[in-house]
Amino acid sequence: MIVKDSVVLITGGARGIGRHLAERFVADGARVGVIDRDDVSCAELREASGGQIQAWACDLTDPDAVDTTMRSIFEEGHIPDLLVNNAGIIHSEPLVNMLSRNERVHSREAWRRVMAADLDSVFYVTSRAVDLWMARRKRGVVVSISSISAHGNPGQSAYSAAKAGVNALTHTWAKELGPLGFRFAAIAPGFLDTPSTRAALSESIITRLQQQIPLRRLGSVEHIYLSARHILENDYLNGMVLDVDGGLVL
Repeated sequence: MIVKDSVVLITGGARGIGRHLAERFVADGARVGVIDRDDVSCAELREASGGQIQAWACDLTDPDAVDTTMRSIFEEGHIPDLLVNNAGIIHSEPLVNMLSRNERVHSREAWRRVMAADLDSVFYVTSRAVDLWMARRKRGVVVSISSISAHGNPGQSAYSAAKAGVNALTHTWAKELGPLGFRFAAIAPGFLDTPSTRAALSESIITRLQQQIPLRRLGSVEHIYLSARHILENDYLNGMVLDVDGGLVL
């Protein structure tokens, strides 16, 4: 399947990686829609794109809201060829913090919040998308954004577990639904050179990371787009987790 004239739906597409993906797919001739939690960001994206990108506001951690929104999207005629599960949050916290004066154990609320945003949302959106595709006798491709942290990253219990779950779902669905013509893949980025990375990490830490990466540089959001496009266009790719990390292994 080629990108031009394909229909793409991206979760968490109003900002960051998701927005870059949306804008690049549009530039390459796709019809693009995004789902994002923030209604204001959705409105801004519609205006900034001159109406080229459709946007729906939805809390992707709410299964009923996901079902309602997905049905509306399909009924409005935006029936995707490609679904990109991009929405999620990053959280860093040790399992036990011996220096804490209060609760030393990893926050249960933070654990549940990360799992809901990074794993539950993938399950809710994909299951409803597949059901709606089947009802229309249509097949689709699902690309989920994972992370190299799925291999296990110290200080990121919740995030690592959620992304490992995304990888497991990718493998499972590829085997379960591949015979019906559906394809599933995940993209696992390493460290990307983004404003959020620069804000979160000091220059000394970034320099040390670059020394650990065999290519000696951080990745970019464009590398994620090129990977998603490759998965869409190569119709024999199924069940893979594509590490886009410059060779870094955690």
